[in-house]
Amino acid sequence: MIRSVEEVLARLESLPQLQSKIAYDHFSEPQQLPFAAYTFDADTDGADDYKGVAYIDFNLELYADPRDLPLELEILKALDDVEITSDSEYIEAERMYETTFSFRFPYKLTTPKE
Repeated sequence: MIRSVEEVLARLESLPQLQSKIAYDHFSEPQQLPFAAYTFDADTDGADDYKGVAYIDFNLELYADPRDLPLELEILKALDDVEITSDSEYIEAERMYETTFSFRFPYKLTTPKE
């Protein structure tokens, strides 16, 4: 089970096609296809004075032309212990496909010291 954003990134970067081709939100320089960008948000849950769990909503955008179905399947395999929603569309202005992968996982927060 995925336990952190760092674990997600390690799994994705273990794929040869994505090594050094993943960035948070965007790249500052143009990239050769395929490449990926990710974002994430967190919601906390728990008692009023103690938030025991954060839920991480992770979004990955894969850019490729043509659409890279084998790489998409490798991403799904690398993250096979979470439920993933994915969608793909062609971006005419950029002349590439964008495939998004979205999933959520719990992250146990550190217990506050008394």
